[in-house]
Amino acid sequence: MAEAGSYFEKSVKIDGDFLVPPRTEFWKDIVVSGNIYLCPESHVKGNITCKGGVICRGCVVEGDIIAGEDGELRICDGASVNRILSTGDVYLRKDVSAAEVRGNNILVLGKIQCGKLMGKNTRVVSGEF
Repeated sequence: MAEAGSYFEKSVKIDGDFLVPPRTEFWKDIVVSGNIYLCPESHVKGNITCKGGVICRGCVVEGDIIAGEDGELRICDGASVNRILSTGDVYLRKDVSAAEVRGNNILVLGKIQCGKLMGKNTRVVSGEF
């Protein structure tokens, strides 16, 4: 496992789940066969391909997150993502910023900034979380 604050110059491919330490930088793509857990304030300049996972507070993903059908994808408070393309469930917490979100079931908890929000079932719940 990498130390907090590490950086990776090349693309990363992981078989299984991947727990990323806080403040880690990726300059290219991440491909994970399982779930990804991107800890707070990490930065990905490429795309993330995974089954599902959690993108923690303050993370920035300049590329797309492409998630599989079986997984859940949770985007936490204040995370910023270019596009989320999922065939599974997507949960968005307050202050998330995304140009586009596509998923099967999408649950929005609080106020977010999103250009396009497209899901088979989409629910927005307002209030303090």
